[in-house]
Amino acid sequence: MVQFSSKEGLKRFLVGSRLVSASDWEEVAGLFRSNNNVRGIVDKLAERDLLTPLQRHRILSGEGESLLLGNYKLLYRNGSGSFARVFRAATLDGSRTVALKLLRDRWAQDPKAVEGFQREARICQRFNHRNIVPIYDVASDGDRHFITMEFVEGGNLRDFLRIRSSVTPVEAAECMYDICSGLSYANSLDTTHRDLKLTNVLMSSDGTAKLVDFGLAGAETPTASCISDDVHRALEYASLEKGTNAPRNDPRTDIFFAGAILYELLSSESPWPRTRDREERLQLSRYTQIRPLHTFRPDLPDSMMDITARMMEVSPSARYQTADEVLEDLKGALIEMDAWDESSPRARGGSPPPEPPPASPAEFHLLIVDPVDRRREVLEQYFGKKHGFRLSFCPDPRKALDRLRSSRPPGGVLFLADTTRDDVLEIFPQMQAWGRSLRVPCLAVFPKDDESVIRAAITSTKYGTTMFQPATMRDIRQHFETVGGFGAATEEPDAS
Repeated sequence: MVQFSSKEGLKRFLVGSRLVSASDWEEVAGLFRSNNNVRGIVDKLAERDLLTPLQRHRILSGEGESLLLGNYKLLYRNGSGSFARVFRAATLDGSRTVALKLLRDRWAQDPKAVEGFQREARICQRFNHRNIVPIYDVASDGDRHFITMEFVEGGNLRDFLRIRSSVTPVEAAECMYDICSGLSYANSLDTTHRDLKLTNVLMSSDGTAKLVDFGLAGAETPTASCISDDVHRALEYASLEKGTNAPRNDPRTDIFFAGAILYELLSSESPWPRTRDREERLQLSRYTQIRPLHTFRPDLPDSMMDITARMMEVSPSARYQTADEVLEDLKGALIEMDAWDESSPRARGGSPPPEPPPASPAEFHLLIVDPVDRRREVLEQYFGKKHGFRLSFCPDPRKALDRLRSSRPPGGVLFLADTTRDDVLEIFPQMQAWGRSLRVPCLAVFPKDDESVIRAAITSTKYGTTMFQPATMRDIRQHFETVGGFGAATEEPDAS
């Protein structure tokens, strides 16, 4: 805990950590003559919305440093569960808002819990679909482990239903179409969700449903997963599969629980009594005695009642066999309700368009971090003269981090780490966080002898990757061309 006893100490923290700008600090601190009126300054900053209530509370409680995680600052708490808390956060420069999921302290020292928490990120980081919330970073700051993802303006389906009470058949069909589109995409990558429920579907402000928390996918047993905020869902999946002789991780089980979401959207009632009792959740009869939808909503279109009933067939063979089959019937129902738009993103498919690439390698500024001067001429010849990269050089890894944090960061950073191994190891996690935030690819090339040590210390990401000697200059160039979004005009034999 760090309690601030003077204005200067508070200023060093707030301005140095970029929680408050220097100009905002001067304007507010100038209102207080006393050097010790820390609370008054903090309260005034909060009153002017320069600090959030969460930030104010933690600073006055001596927990201000807990607001900073890598390249991120916490703004508000969005949710809390058994294993993790979710915050609205932003990069330190304020350029990007994210949702940050932080593993609770009591699990941070448990290697299995940490591995499970990070597995969620590894599974989801490869997803690229409009109906799945993208994962940006998986990172650690000391013994605090967190992942960052898209911040969805809106709320989850449970909150949506609490506000709206009920939704129209068209809204329910469109929401379920989005959910099944995300499931279909995940299934194409051999992944099931295993934790479908109202709180794991986010509704964006434009009415798009997005899946979050593929937390139980791949867990060997329900109790092995330490990343879901409600492990009871694993019991429900397991009891349904065991009771119907379905294989584990059966995509049809996701369809059943997606049907339960559709049922609740249409009826405003859960299809079965809510309970936290383990034995009740293990009973197959829980899922066979469901009140028919028409008793709640006799006005529902037959197509919507039929789709919901087939999704929730207890027998897997009687259920829809794939999410694509559900999509086909949902499209038919939307056409029947005169609500299908062929020009909508929903109709066009789920994958977002690729980001526009740079026009040429000459627009790509590569910062090379290498203290060995004699290699500079070779690097300039290959990357600059031969392939048109715009180059700059820096001998010190820490100064390279400052360059990345500056107002004019490079387009990519290459560390030749054979002589600066320890320094690069120390700062590379920060480079990964900044690289992901700014979409700047960072690549560190280490000696082959250190491969096992490096791989244990650094988890490679799209914007923070490691290579090992003998990596060729062609390997390095092609990496930056791929992640940077442009291609070389010609190929040639490489001489490294």
